[in-house]
Amino acid sequence: MIEIKIPFKTPSINHLYFNWNNRRILTKEARKLKEEIKEHCNFLPNILKGLNDKLKVEVEIHENWFTKKWEVKRKDISNREKFLIDAIFDALGIDDKFIFEHTMKKVQSESEFAIIRIDKL
Repeated sequence: MIEIKIPFKTPSINHLYFNWNNRRILTKEARKLKEEIKEHCNFLPNILKGLNDKLKVEVEIHENWFTKKWEVKRKDISNREKFLIDAIFDALGIDDKFIFEHTMKKVQSESEFAIIRIDKL
């Protein structure tokens, strides 16, 4: 199993793309963020490179999910994890089509970061 910690908040996919000539293009900010995410994967062993097995992916998004009145904030984690998965799998040289099991969790925290675990099924 591989565990990757991204030590910063990843923005919603809505803020990372713009439409141009009927195509979705990554913004300059998104390309920079993708490179930062890739840097956190550089230390990982290449044990998954070229892998073509079924994979299980777990994503935990750690941050404050509540208002001061302890009401749940309107935040959609599915918009955030897609970019994260794409950046990590690109850095690892794996096609995300091999994801057969995928879970996501919101974890209450005052710090903002993400943990991604990838394992063979």
